[in-house]
Amino acid sequence: MKLYYRLRSFVAIQWSKLLPSSYRKFTLSNTKQRESYTGTILNKPINEWKVALITSAGVHLANDEPFNVETLEGDHTYRIIPSETKHDHLAVTHIYYDTRHSKADVSIVFPLEQLKSLEGKVIKTVSEYNIGLNGGTLNHKPHEEITAPEVAEILKNDQVDLAILVPG
Repeated sequence: MKLYYRLRSFVAIQWSKLLPSSYRKFTLSNTKQRESYTGTILNKPINEWKVALITSAGVHLANDEPFNVETLEGDHTYRIIPSETKHDHLAVTHIYYDTRHSKADVSIVFPLEQLKSLEGKVIKTVSEYNIGLNGGTLNHKPHEEITAPEVAEILKNDQVDLAILVPG
């Protein structure tokens, strides 16, 4: 990674630690206030649910192209992570949080193996389409206009009942 982006990552992480209220205000400035929410009532028992994981922690398959963190805009693409993927086949690419812990134990930000352990016992199944995103983007429009609709369509086509978002 280029020195500029290493410094940028360092500054962001230190900012979040030393001035948390300022950092929170900055990060929340990129969110939209919603007056109403679309809700869904699940009309079937949990043991019939198909569940997907979505993370914004920069998780992807180790053999996938890493998220491009060397851009001011950030990377709004996503990576599909099949349900049979073991944690040791995953990687983490992100610059706006300290990834040392998630690289040591990816289940902190992407508990896929733990979710799989509930399959057939608590839930029916885990989706084949689990999603890794890089939430470290300053321009949210591509996420809203491109990524979110594409991911929603993938999960809808797979008949996912519940998607669990695990932030980074």
